[in-house]
Amino acid sequence: MNHVVKGALLASALLACAPAMAQTPTQQQSTAGGAVTGAVGGAVVGAVVGGPIGAVIGGVIGASAGGTVGALSAEDQMYARRYVYERQVEPVTLQSGVVVGQPLPQTVTTYQFEGNQRLSPYRYAYVNQQYLLVDSQGRVMGSIER
Repeated sequence: MNHVVKGALLASALLACAPAMAQTPTQQQSTAGGAVTGAVGGAVVGAVVGGPIGAVIGGVIGASAGGTVGALSAEDQMYARRYVYERQVEPVTLQSGVVVGQPLPQTVTTYQFEGNQRLSPYRYAYVNQQYLLVDSQGRVMGSIER
């Protein structure tokens, strides 16, 4: 069991560093912060749902998803925040909740970002009173905080 935890910590550290390669210093800080936040959040949720093994899996998934959200430049993050909060879209309530790294149900409408070509691979949705960043496969990448 001790080896599993050590392996998970090593994997989380590697995932936190890997997306930062070949980026500007600002993007590197955002990516590392997003990956660390994702790893911690994923580990906590995983531990609650699946115990120690769930914490390991949740931490790794959370780190990769958090690193993706953090990979957006500060300018793109600001644009996305302003964009979604200036538009009213149809709210959706899901009883099952939302899990970072998992796809949204197909019944949830996602919307494109217009006016910023760098955000073209992403979409957003308004679910359970929060805006979510969604990748091209419909997976939740994280929330778009105010």
